[in-house]
Amino acid sequence: MDARISPRAHHVRARKVAKARAKVGGGTVEAAGATRSYDAVVVGGGAAGCVLARRLTEDPNKHVLLLEAGSAQSSPLVAVPAGITRLFKNASLDWEHYARTAVQVEGREVYLARGKVVGGSTSTNATLYHRGCKEDYDGWNVPGWSGEQVLPWFNRCEDNQQGKGKYRGTNGPVRVENPRYNNPLYEKFFQASQMAGMKHNPEFNDWSRSQEGYGAFQVTQKKGRRWDAYKAYLQPALDRPNLHLITNAHVKKVVFDGKKAVGVEYNLGGRGMSPSTVEVKPEGEVILACGAINSPHLLLLSGVGPEEQLREHGIDVVQALDGVGKNLQDQPACLTAYLGSKDISVTDHVYNHKGSLRKRAVLNYLLFRRGPLATTGCDHGAFVRSKAATGKLPDLQLRYPPGCALDADGVSSYVKFGMMKQAGIKWPSGITFQVIACRPKSKGALALRSDNPFDRPWIDHGYLTDPQGSDLASLIEGVKLTREMAASSAFGDFVEEELHPGSHVTSDQDIEAYIRRTLHSANAIVGTCALGVNPMEGAVVDGQLKVHGLQGIRVVDSSVIPVIPGGQTAAPTFMVAERAAAILRGEELEAV
Repeated sequence: MDARISPRAHHVRARKVAKARAKVGGGTVEAAGATRSYDAVVVGGGAAGCVLARRLTEDPNKHVLLLEAGSAQSSPLVAVPAGITRLFKNASLDWEHYARTAVQVEGREVYLARGKVVGGSTSTNATLYHRGCKEDYDGWNVPGWSGEQVLPWFNRCEDNQQGKGKYRGTNGPVRVENPRYNNPLYEKFFQASQMAGMKHNPEFNDWSRSQEGYGAFQVTQKKGRRWDAYKAYLQPALDRPNLHLITNAHVKKVVFDGKKAVGVEYNLGGRGMSPSTVEVKPEGEVILACGAINSPHLLLLSGVGPEEQLREHGIDVVQALDGVGKNLQDQPACLTAYLGSKDISVTDHVYNHKGSLRKRAVLNYLLFRRGPLATTGCDHGAFVRSKAATGKLPDLQLRYPPGCALDADGVSSYVKFGMMKQAGIKWPSGITFQVIACRPKSKGALALRSDNPFDRPWIDHGYLTDPQGSDLASLIEGVKLTREMAASSAFGDFVEEELHPGSHVTSDQDIEAYIRRTLHSANAIVGTCALGVNPMEGAVVDGQLKVHGLQGIRVVDSSVIPVIPGGQTAAPTFMVAERAAAILRGEELEAV
């Protein structure tokens, strides 16, 4: 979005914008209320919402309203991949959700990063593009959503740098490229991976081969710039007169007439503002695309969910649906980190000895879109099937930043660095292995805190609660593996000292205790409005993504993913939204 557009809540209608601001390619600012009924009201301008807004308005006779609680894009931190260090816990761009305290993580709240901006979490994430494996989707056991059946919709999303193939697309809006930054420590990681028995994987999204192995992860970037859902899908559609965008619009509830959704009620600008209501046309639909936390929360506020919970908060029951808010899945992570003997880490390439940006790094990025500012830092790594794996697929993902984490909770490293920078202290050299249980078995849930739409829901992440203890066992094996790799001859004399967890952590019991006190989210939340056939078994939406028992309302976002695929979840969310758009346009009805 044009940086000069006021961040206040506004309607955006692009035809006037394109004329008035042709130099910057922005949108139009228009008084609220120009159109009061739409063919589709899409709630949430994240990955799925941007896809739907573009695809549905390809039909000029369909009018779509896109409501986004966050702001229009204006921060350069979003576009520059290395800007990720300033996006976490940034109130202007992030929801700042926290899961409630839990004994399994030693009574800590756990931060859950979720983008609050047009583009959603695709504008604030690590830009990694992973589909998971074909077997992940076969395992959903939902008719019409097998690996073979979803593959065309993955390919439809992509404009892959590596060219067209059976498992790659080249005509889609999402640019997928290989990382543009190189570091000598990557080769050391590859050598250590080989010594640990891994094989090179040249393409992790190639379903004709195993996902296991080490290599470079592809990223959603275009020539060194973040290529998020806003740039890929929404921005090119903003000049369509049948698309309206309202930012800073907090949707309070879906309005029902009996069992049929007829509109939504929202506030412009937050608490204390007068509510507005927008309606859908008689054959129109409300589409929730607010993500795995906000979509179930909005359903609950609207009277759709577990009956006992709704009545407890004085909310009239529109549809009793026990699965709403349940089945929450996320990938738990921990890390090992090591101090290094040479100034060759990514942080050395970005910052000087006083903690200030190096001019060389800035010039390299501005002139060539290369260098350390062109990376989020974790675009190399591996997928591993450890001794603790319970199935045939990898249970671990290793993300390898060639820099030293200052804190065992990776996000807190940036807070500590801010303090060091003020003191004129450089970021120490080193390496980090982030260990992720990429196919977790544990499940959590979210629930209403109150009937006030501005009160955040209670979130129980459910980390490390699977009865067999598989997730914890995988993480323990991951810590052991990365320690073995760091101690290998591949790193020679570079590794000087283990900073996290530290040499005093030796036994499995010690490692477990370390994991519990430092465990953090890998930011892949799914499952809270699960796709499935039977609502009695927890399904919230059917194969066409319609909410069971209701009319005129669907959920289209990461919340419908019933079982988390191995890898990051932006790619599966793009796939779900592309397919949903086809269903809504009548192109997919027979398939599902």
